Parts: sequence; structure tokens; C-alpha cells
Amino acid sequence: MTAAVTPQREQQLAAREAQSRSIIRRVGSTALAVPAGLFAVGLVTRILTGWLIHFPASEGSAYYVAVARNLVGGRGFEIDAIWSYATPPLTLPRPAFELWQPLASVLAAAPMTVLGPTFDAAQLGFALLGAFLGPLAWLVARDAARRLSLDPRRTASVALGAGVLSAVSGPLLLSSVIPDSTLPFTIAAVGACLLMPRAMTGDPRALAGLGTLLGVAYLVRMEAVYLGATFFLLALAGGGARRAIGLAAAVATVGGLVAAPWWLRNLSVFGTPMPGQLADNAFLTANEQIFAYAERPSLEAFLAQGVDGLASNVGVAAWHNLVDVLIVPGGIAAALGLLAVAIALGRRRGRTWLKSPLGALMVAGSLTFAATTVLFPVATLWGTFEHASGPLVVGLIVAALVAADAVVARIRAWRDWPRSNAWLAPAALVALTLPVAASLVIGASASALSSQALMAEMATRLPPVLASAGVSAGSPLISDRPIWLSDALDWPVIALPAEEPAQLLDLAADFGAQAVVVIERRGEFPAALRAPGVSDCFGEVHGQAADAPAVFVIEEACR
Repeated sequence: MTAAVTPQREQQLAAREAQSRSIIRRVGSTALAVPAGLFAVGLVTRILTGWLIHFPASEGSAYYVAVARNLVGGRGFEIDAIWSYATPPLTLPRPAFELWQPLASVLAAAPMTVLGPTFDAAQLGFALLGAFLGPLAWLVARDAARRLSLDPRRTASVALGAGVLSAVSGPLLLSSVIPDSTLPFTIAAVGACLLMPRAMTGDPRALAGLGTLLGVAYLVRMEAVYLGATFFLLALAGGGARRAIGLAAAVATVGGLVAAPWWLRNLSVFGTPMPGQLADNAFLTANEQIFAYAERPSLEAFLAQGVDGLASNVGVAAWHNLVDVLIVPGGIAAALGLLAVAIALGRRRGRTWLKSPLGALMVAGSLTFAATTVLFPVATLWGTFEHASGPLVVGLIVAALVAADAVVARIRAWRDWPRSNAWLAPAALVALTLPVAASLVIGASASALSSQALMAEMATRLPPVLASAGVSAGSPLISDRPIWLSDALDWPVIALPAEEPAQLLDLAADFGAQAVVVIERRGEFPAALRAPGVSDCFGEVHGQAADAPAVFVIEEACR
């Protein structure tokens, strides 16, 4: 027999139900408001930064943007410049992405279809994508704080601080306004690491999502293989070899399906699904060998450096990747994050974070750091690790916030503060990060403006100079800045190899090139082309300013 519900009781139940619905609505709106706010902060900072930079600050970025323009123009994946001679066919126009991956250009092309094929349009697309870094870091930090059993106030401060720091961090900010592979790889990698703990339980949707994100990450950068290795290692540590192999196979199958169309394209265009230049990059003894034509890098020359030389290369690479890529541009957040991870690894209880998204980011970042340092010690000095370091940067930011929060908690207990003051840690880190980010942006802006002015001057002055020297319109030029120059002149340009003038003549004959343009004074050029005997084949065009690029016309008798 049930008791009768009195009108007063009905009113109480209705009031509680209304209160519960109100709480749910507030929680839901708050949960949405925080990532939405972080997205807005990230978007505003990126738009402001893009307002200062209107030119690709590196030739790598110029490459992705040039291919994006060709995509929008209906030409497909091709480019009018050759920067490496490692992979045939060596034709002009050149099939794009013999080594790099295509997705960054696809992302740049998307806004170009609406706004026009401009660099600013590409920037806007990357700014929108980059604004997601704040919400993603917030998710990673919130998970880490909860695993550490922080109270709600401290959890909220750590997560919000990580989101804001990721929105304004210098390296992550620049990757959003200088379009290349760095940003989309970071987004896909952080998303994959967020899914890894759930995928390790065998959840089919998580496995499919992880495989898709790894496939997407691979179509941005081949360092995605280290993300796959991370998932296998974490699954192996948590459930044995047979289970880890099964989970990794499921993820690899989905990722392979995503990447398969690109492998088929490479097979039809280059004769191989995988880039052949990977081995060359591993055997580099100097970065200028990337542009080699007659003498490609070899295992014999690589080993001829001896044990001391090989060890020295690895040491220099490790210092560069740690200091120049992580600590200096990352500032206090990177340094404190590295210290926090080192302390956590030294404590058995602290190692439980390895099973979290933060742990996945740190393991994947560590594998990438080690592989690029040991396997590609020379190539990494020109950006191999730098362009794949974004996931580790996000992980270090989260680790730094957790560590700074712990320091504030210790001070609170020591000083017997009546309030938690959890906001102090993120506020301090943001305040210390902003000047470093500003200096990076100002430096990149100055470099971009200088390069933009130089290329604009070249576009105005060089065509008449070449025409007056008898260079046929449209014949390939040889230059140390092939991608910038090709884009500025709308002219085919091939890379200047660091080789002897006689080999340079062979290159010119093979491609029908009639002139050499040396923009930067580096190595033996342009002095090598002015040497007695050599200058008989390379006639310098005089009348240029002392600091202007050097222009040499290849005499007809030497072609």
C-alpha cells in the first residue's frame, strides 16, 4: 500500500526537479562556454598575429601554399619548382609531395575556394583550425587534474590555464599563421592521444576514431608512425602482447584505409607508395645535400664520418631539439613541464599518468624526439622535429600547469592561506609566456616582411634583366630559393645544389636552364661562379646593387 502524496509533497518534488534541471542546464552551459571561450581567445590571437605576417616565412610554407593555389586552379597536386632531385620523375611542372604529405595544402585550399587563392585566405583557414588547440589542451588538462584527484576549483584552474597557454604559446601561435604541416599534425595528434585511453579498453568506436585520426595525421606528417607506436606500447603495458597486437592491428587497418588513396597516387606518380628520400635524409652529412643533384647522400659517406662524427651529430641534434625547439620558444612552460615529467617518472605513483591522454602525448613526443635526434640528426637541424613537436609542446604546457598548481598548493599549506588561490599558477605562467610569444611573433613578422620585400623587388626587376641578357622566357632558373622565386615570378625554378660548377652545368643542360640566381650568400656561391675559367661559362649580369641577388647567365657555348 503506497502512501498518498500530499500537495505539499508534490510541490517539494516539483521544486527539486526544477532545481535539478537548472543545475544540469548551468553545468551544460558552463561546459560549453569554457571551450567556446578558449576557441574565441585562440581565434582572436591568431587573427591578430596573421595581421602582422602576410608572407610565408619559410620556403616550406610557401610550398604548401603554392600547391594549394594549384589545387584551387584545377592543376591538382603539382608545383612549378623543384627543391629536391631525389625522386623521379624530374619534370616541370613537378608532381608535388615526393617527401612531404598533402593534407596541409588541402586545408589551405579549402578557404581559397571561397576567398580567393591568397596567402591571407590560407592563414584564415589555419587560424580557425588552430583555435581548437585551446579546447583540446583544456580536455587533456582536465583529465590529468581529475586523475590526480584535484578539487573542482583547482581542476578548473589547471584546465583553463592549459587552454589559455595553448592559445597564446608562441610556437603554437606561429604554426597557425605560417601554414605548413605543424598545426594540422598537432591537432590530429592531440585528438588521437585523447582517444587512446578509451581505445585501450577495446571500445570499437574509439578504435575506429583513433585509426581515422592516425590516418589523418599520417597524411600531414609521417611522424604519425610514432603515435601508432605509442598506442601499441601503452596497450602492451596495460594488457599483454596478444591483446596489444590485436588492438594495434585494428587501429592500423582503419588508418591504412584512410591513407590508401594517397599511397596509390604516389605509386602511380613516383613508382613507390613511400617516399624514397627518407633514406637520403637519414644519410645526410650536411643539410645542403638535400639539394644534391650529381652526388646524392650515401651510406658509405655517412659511415665515413666515424664514430666521433656520428656521435657529434646526434649530440648537436639533441641540443637543438631540446633547447632551440622546446625550451627557448616554449619559455617557462616548456622548462617547467620537462622538470615536472622528470619528477613524475621518478615516483612510482606518478607514473599512473602514462595511461592518460597526457601520458600518451609525452610518450609520443619522446619517441618523436628520440627518432628525429638519432635517425635524422642532420635533417632535424632544418626542422624535422620542430614541425612534429606540437603534441609534445601541448603536453609540456599541461604538465607545467599541474606542477605550478602543486607549488601553489604547497605555499598555501605552508602560509596557511584561507583561500586556495588556484588562479595564481595559470596567471603566472600566462604572464611569463606572453613576452616570449610576442618576441617570436615580432621576429617572424620582421623576417616575413624582409623576405616579402625582397621577392616583390625580384618580381619587378628580374624579368627585364633576364630578358635583356637573352634568357628565354619560361626557361627554368636555378636558384637557392626555388619556391619563393617561382611563386614571385610565376616562372619554373629548380634548386641550386651545393656542387661544383661543372656539375651545375650538367644540371642546366638536363633541364634547359639558362640562368642562375643566387639570393643568399652561402657556401661557395656566388663566389664559385666568379672564379677564373668558371666565369667563362657563367656571365654575371652587372649593374645590380652590391647587396642585390647575383644573376649569372649560362653562356650558350656551355649549355
